[in-house]
Amino acid sequence: MEARRRGYREREAAPPERGHLSNLTQLMSQTATEHSSAPALRHIPRRYVALALIILAICLLGALVIVRDNSSPGTSTVETLSPAPASLLGTVAGVPAGVFDTVGISSPTVPVTPLRATAAGTPLWKKTGDSGAAKPVVFFYGAEFAPYAAAERWPLVLALSRFGSFGQLGLVQSSPTTAFAGLSTFTFWQSSYSSHHVALESVERYGTLNPTGGRYLRLESLDGHQAAAVAAYGSGLNSFPLVDVGNRFVLSGSAFTPGALVGLTQDQIAGYLSSPTSPLTQAVVAAANEITAAICAADGQQPTAVCTSKGVEAANDALGIAPTA
Repeated sequence: MEARRRGYREREAAPPERGHLSNLTQLMSQTATEHSSAPALRHIPRRYVALALIILAICLLGALVIVRDNSSPGTSTVETLSPAPASLLGTVAGVPAGVFDTVGISSPTVPVTPLRATAAGTPLWKKTGDSGAAKPVVFFYGAEFAPYAAAERWPLVLALSRFGSFGQLGLVQSSPTTAFAGLSTFTFWQSSYSSHHVALESVERYGTLNPTGGRYLRLESLDGHQAAAVAAYGSGLNSFPLVDVGNRFVLSGSAFTPGALVGLTQDQIAGYLSSPTSPLTQAVVAAANEITAAICAADGQQPTAVCTSKGVEAANDALGIAPTA
């Protein structure tokens, strides 16, 4: 709460009246111990005094609220990472292949929006890793507070877990004050991922902390290549999320409505992913199959067991990816 500054203009005191010459003579003849009488104070109406006191009280109250909010031990201005336990990452990475194949791209209850292919001839976005080999880049642009980014991280983490493993992945909930409030999800901020097939780049632009009530804390910034991808395929710097698979397949927004995650914890969501009849599973797995198919198209269809699976082949048909020889 920002206290309004209130002020007032003091009334200027009127100059003393000019006395007669006799008065001046009398003043000059007074002894040093005598004092001339002080000018009479102007009477201020009580209603003005009361109004001034009310204004002063309001200003003081506002200042106290600001000090309290800025110094409250419960108001943090530093983002901290809450690492996902290995058991949760193991559950996500251990979704049975049969679930992917059974679901395919079928999600009748919660519709799924597929990735779209970029213009023909777009150069493949690659990154050279520590091994010296260039691998296609999967780029995620999001914000921790955003509910649509919260939803899209689930199929992305599921798909990436088929090509490599996360050494660290954070847990987070989306903002409690937006639509689809408080969604349980992951964060790629300070994450680590290793794969022989693909490189992960991510930017979580904002966190979940909003100490002033007017702006979320900035977490990460875009480099030149990432900024170009957001400009080309995203809906703006403050629109989240964007998934870009090697500049070949992109999705601006989430593949399914965040409402599918409302009221569930990370463990509950992960637990559903082994049930192919669950509407939540169907939405997450169908979206993950499509991301998987896009990665396979960018990395030369490796690993073979994943890229030739029934679920990925169904996604190939949906995305218009030509079958391998």
